[in-house]
Amino acid sequence: AKDLDRPARFLYVLLRPQWKSWLVLGGYTLTLYGLILTIWGVATALEWPTIALVAGWLATALAIITAVYTAFLFAQAKGRDFWQSPTLALHMLLHALLAGGAVFAVLFLYSPPTAGWAGFLQNGLMLTVGLNLLVILFEMITPHPTADARRTVDLIVRGRFENYFWIGVVMIGNVVPFTLAWAGGPLMLAGAGVCILVGMYITEYIWVRAPQEIPLS
Repeated sequence: AKDLDRPARFLYVLLRPQWKSWLVLGGYTLTLYGLILTIWGVATALEWPTIALVAGWLATALAIITAVYTAFLFAQAKGRDFWQSPTLALHMLLHALLAGGAVFAVLFLYSPPTAGWAGFLQNGLMLTVGLNLLVILFEMITPHPTADARRTVDLIVRGRFENYFWIGVVMIGNVVPFTLAWAGGPLMLAGAGVCILVGMYITEYIWVRAPQEIPLS
């Protein structure tokens, strides 16, 4: 709604819901997520362990839904075949994990973690980057069932978005951060975090724009 200069329209999503729309479901999820996080923060600050524990688990579940609901929202755009991919939700979940790890990797440059946390972050980044690259390559290599989806893949791999994909997504967003994380050390992990965030931005740019380059008729 803000993109349309009518942020007040968001209230219509909550007050006049169409329950079959993932825009509505996502809006309620985001609202509830914010509420539960607030409860968790207050309970933690006031040392109410039971409430904090329950709120923490609820927030975790809502965080997962928040991370992936856009995939289902995109899937409701039936005219964009590439967005119908079953891997899109996994793609977004991995991006949520990568974003969190990348931010911590950069912050740890200024506030060094314990050896245990540093090792956990290093292994976590390597694992999620590796999985992310596999999902992306699977999406590009696996034959798609419709002509429009195949044209979108061709546009990404060999067409207008080719350099963005191979340099920005594959190299900067995955290969380089995996190598830096494997090398280890605060500076290398911070560099991996920056590369991951840049690669994610480029990936989302491609995944949103490329399918819309295919004419609907």
